[in-house]
Order: sequence, then C-alpha cells, then structure tokens
Amino acid sequence: MIKINLLAERKAAKAKAATSLKFEMGGSQNFLLAGIMVVGLLVAAGWWWARVSELDRVRQDKISAEIELKRLEDVRKKAEAFKTQKELLERKINLITELKKKQAVPVHILDQVSRNLPEFMWLESLTANSNAINIVGKATTYNAVSNLYDNLRGSGQFSDVVLGKTTEIADGVSFSLTCRFAPVGAAPAADPGVPATPQPPQS
Repeated sequence: MIKINLLAERKAAKAKAATSLKFEMGGSQNFLLAGIMVVGLLVAAGWWWARVSELDRVRQDKISAEIELKRLEDVRKKAEAFKTQKELLERKINLITELKKKQAVPVHILDQVSRNLPEFMWLESLTANSNAINIVGKATTYNAVSNLYDNLRGSGQFSDVVLGKTTEIADGVSFSLTCRFAPVGAAPAADPGVPATPQPPQS
C-alpha cells in the first residue's frame, strides 16, 4: 500500500511560493533604496557645487571691494594733498596781497621771498628796514623751515641769512628768520650811520 503525504507537499509548495515572493519583494526594495541614494547624492553634489560657487563669488567680491577701497584711499590722499597745497597757495596769495596793500615791503623783495618760499609753509609777517628783512611764519615740518633757509642762501638774492627761534606748535612749527636783500652784482646798501667814502675825481 502506497501513502502520499499531500499535506507535506502543500507545505513545501507554500514555502517555495513565499520564498519566491519574499525574494521578489527584497529586489524591489533594494532598487528603490539605490534610487533614493543616487538622488540623495545628486542633491548633495548640487548643494556642494552651489556652496563652492557662492564662496568663489564672495571671494571675488571681496577682492574687487579691496581693490576699489585702495583706489578710493589713493584718491582721498591725493585730494587731501591737493587741499593742503591749495590752502598754502591761498595763504601765500593773501599774504602777498596784504603786504602789497600796506606797501610795507618793496615789491622786488616780496617777489624774491615768495619765489623761495617752500611748500607747507606760510608767513605771518614780513618786514623790511632798508634791505634788512625780518620774517616770522609757520610750517608743517622742520624740513620746510630748513628748505626756506637753504633757498634764501642759494638764491643769490639774499645774504646774512640767520635762522632765529624755531618752536614746535600744535600744527607744526613756528619760526623767525632774518636776512639782507643783496642780489649778486648789486651795489651794497649804504649804512645810514656810516658816511659814504668820497670818490677821487675822475681825470
């Protein structure tokens, strides 16, 4: 007599079907997970690329801003230097105009002093007694005072140049200077306290 266990065969068939179904479901999940990972990587790569591009743009903007700032700083310095020179020139012009109005100093002496006046300096007073000149003024640096002294000595128009008291002040230095107007080749001015020497008659 042959016995067939149909129950065992049914269980085996059900197990096989479940295994097949389970395998098929596992493959779909893996494919879906792989797709999600790929999409995530693409999104992350895009975000990273956007951040790198933004960082490069910020760096370029910073470099451009620094270049523009340097250019504006140079313009500001030039403007300040121009303003200073303009103020000094105006002071010189005002001084010359005022002295000409008062007619306290002969025009030729005033002209020669003005020619030898360096930059960054202005005069507060200039008096002349005969050819003896007394100058009082201010300068932004000691070098400007030294330049005036050298200019007068080297001009061939002044002699006995003596630098007086030089004092440091809030906006530079104040100074005084004396000299004589004595152009090279000109006859020396007669001292009013000494009588002129008589000249022998011409034969």
